Amino acid sequence: MKTPLENKKQLLDRDAVVSLVRQWGGTNADGILSPECQIFSYPDIEGLIGYRLEGSNAVVFGDPVCAEADKPELAKAFQQYCRIRKIGVVYLIVSEKFANWAAQNLDSVLLEFAENFVLNPLSNPVDHAGSKAGIVRNRVKRALTEGALVEEYSGDNLTIEKAIQAVATTWQKERQGPQVYLADFTLFNDRLGKRWFYAKQGEKIVGIIMLNQLQVHKGWHLNNVMITKDAPHGISELLVISTLQALAKENCQFVIIGPVPAEQLGKISGLSGFSETIIRWIYQLAKRVFHLGGRAVFWKKFQPEIDPYYLLFPEKNLSYASIKSLLKALNAHV
Repeated sequence: MKTPLENKKQLLDRDAVVSLVRQWGGTNADGILSPECQIFSYPDIEGLIGYRLEGSNAVVFGDPVCAEADKPELAKAFQQYCRIRKIGVVYLIVSEKFANWAAQNLDSVLLEFAENFVLNPLSNPVDHAGSKAGIVRNRVKRALTEGALVEEYSGDNLTIEKAIQAVATTWQKERQGPQVYLADFTLFNDRLGKRWFYAKQGEKIVGIIMLNQLQVHKGWHLNNVMITKDAPHGISELLVISTLQALAKENCQFVIIGPVPAEQLGKISGLSGFSETIIRWIYQLAKRVFHLGGRAVFWKKFQPEIDPYYLLFPEKNLSYASIKSLLKALNAHV
């Protein structure tokens, strides 16, 4: 077996790593590009695996970041690398296709735990029929009536940049209760493949959205809508709709929102019936403790298409230690 490159950051400059993430990555981008993340690579494969080493487990953010055809070889190489070092592996936020492959080839436990919401900017929610579209239209109209408007930040105004960062910092501090998240917000680090839209009322910036480029899908990942407490009613909906309208002008047809925790665990494989019952109960408890239901309620108003996301425990590595490592990688705190 070829020798893996344990930390490709030592061989590539930061821009090269970011470029690979923009080319092949998805919702895992923020986690992989966080300072705590380590990078695994393998000779002759253009790509990487980003992971956090927590305790005795490597928590991987998403599918291997490479071409679809190379994912099996890169995943097997990483599994061997961790096995030799007596490190367990957990995958967080993986696609259904990769999860099904891993079930057969890595002897994995699979838990369908979250959803990937997909929006097509060319089919704008405000143009749809039905009550959900009506709610969105009414809230957008209200925000406009209160004098709000949305603009894209071009990246060349330090005053605007500081105001945008202040909104994100305040929004994060004001969130109530226990939290889980992949990485701290670094809005203006690794700028390659990023875009920013902001809402303002008068001269005050009251809301922001950041996009990460998804080259493989010819689209974008929209993670959080961040607003101030005194923002006009409907500002979140106005930000989303205005961003989609801007992307539609570029003929973009793919925007993903996620991961969004599911109402309940879906498909589970690799566990006994008793263990499955316990895991479903634990998930419902965690969902209540960390208040994980709000995002789904908000985003379903936009009538997205929905795909599943999975937790993946290769070699049946589902234990108290691996769950603890997973929570640490998610920065979970109460």
